[in-house]
Amino acid sequence: MCDYLTTVPERPKIIGIDILDTPPSGCDCFYKADISSDKAIKDIINQTKPDFIIHLAGTFAKGRQAYNVNLLSIISLLESSFEHVPNAVVVTAGSAAEYGLVTPKQLPLNEQTTCKPITSYGSSKHLASQIALYYHRVHKMRTMVVRPFQLIGKGVNPRLAPGAFAQQLVQIINKDSKVIKVGNLESYRDFLDIRDAVEAIWALCRKPAGGEIFNLCSGKPTKMADLLQMMIEHCGQKPKIEVDPSLLRNSVDVSKVYGSYQKIKNLCGWQPKRSLIQSVQAMLG
Repeated sequence: MCDYLTTVPERPKIIGIDILDTPPSGCDCFYKADISSDKAIKDIINQTKPDFIIHLAGTFAKGRQAYNVNLLSIISLLESSFEHVPNAVVVTAGSAAEYGLVTPKQLPLNEQTTCKPITSYGSSKHLASQIALYYHRVHKMRTMVVRPFQLIGKGVNPRLAPGAFAQQLVQIINKDSKVIKVGNLESYRDFLDIRDAVEAIWALCRKPAGGEIFNLCSGKPTKMADLLQMMIEHCGQKPKIEVDPSLLRNSVDVSKVYGSYQKIKNLCGWQPKRSLIQSVQAMLG
């Protein structure tokens, strides 16, 4: 996100907050802080008085930790924002995991689809989204929620399937491994280039619609097996593929998920630009 913001014509001053020591590339000013810490976030917002706040922090951890990070962080952020910068535009990152258990008749998913999350991650993100909308309804803050579907591209989290595939393929290229371990390759997911996602978020910042939710997606379902094969062919490798039981869901899984981006397109003209192969090329070089 920071890298992209350095390229926009109205280039803003970029303030980064992270619990890690290394600041994100492109930051003009960096604070190392735990975003779930009320005092730390309040102090930073009071000092910097931002016009735009983009909340991308989160964890894939299960159980209590998911709620501690995904839920408490948004409460700290919004309380501090309301106190010090009530007119700031606030974009918070939800997730397509909020939709959870869906049927084929509900596809493509739109922002009116009933959410039935089936993971701690999806549930905690959904609660956080509702809190963001509450701050608009009650306090008239300009809060918006984006729901990214499966992100792909350079720098994508290795906890996500595309990132895990890429990480293992690099190990194979470097002769450190001969095997790719996978979960369910029969499911279909909606992949969106991470560059398209950050462009969408900034487009919403420039044309805010407080109290609204926006899907960020490609609108196309892709089989996981097809994505993996595309990545393997790009690398010119012939790895052995093994199903790792630990990567399979023990509970309910959803075989096909894809969304509609019509709402954000109608508001600010955004639509995805990059093809899946372009995302693979960016991820693997």
